[in-house]
Amino acid sequence: MVSDDTNDRTVELLEANNYFGLKPDQVTMLKQENVPAMIDNTAKLAIDEDGFISTKPHGHGDIHNLLFDSQIAAKWLSLGKQWMVFLQDTNALACKAIPAVLGVSRSHNLEMNSVCVQRKPGEAMGAIVKLNRDDGTGSLTINVEYNQLHSLLVAKWNPKGDACKEGEHYSTFPGNTNTLVFKLAEYVENLKRTGGVIPEFVNPKYANEERTVFKSPTRLECMMQDYPKLLD
Repeated sequence: MVSDDTNDRTVELLEANNYFGLKPDQVTMLKQENVPAMIDNTAKLAIDEDGFISTKPHGHGDIHNLLFDSQIAAKWLSLGKQWMVFLQDTNALACKAIPAVLGVSRSHNLEMNSVCVQRKPGEAMGAIVKLNRDDGTGSLTINVEYNQLHSLLVAKWNPKGDACKEGEHYSTFPGNTNTLVFKLAEYVENLKRTGGVIPEFVNPKYANEERTVFKSPTRLECMMQDYPKLLD
């Protein structure tokens, strides 16, 4: 998946390197749309130096909707594919874990699996957490971003927040690498039900003590690891 910011350079890189040994028809590129950026809590639009509305990519959560709209996931299923792996280009070492996590996913018949690593308490890395509803009606195993994790754990788990157990060095909650494995048949069925539309959020950095003005233009975004929110 590419965006307006990365599409041309990605195509250039692939063509200049003969698709790194792949056939061109083995590579499918899906481009996400940019969305308007805002500069304050009133959602005032950011304007660039040329007088146009500033835009930014909507986030990698768009991959689910793009795989649905393009029917690429359904195509892969029709070709007999059974599993699908997501990875990010910023984490090349994650490829080493794919054979093992694919085997684990198959042996346990998991609809979705997240590859995790140990993380230190307070480390700036999202963590995999099991969230239980207060009324006991269900639970959700999902990534919680590091800027929300400590306050959540203080409120619901431990007054010390994101801490490790006595005698241990790592957090109870493992770090999310955004290497995700999906069972394709169930994934395609869920896309038909939901369209693959991931809930949005906004994560501004504020420039003033009143927390009303953003340091830089901020947009609504979505994350691919929030896919469990689309499940029953």
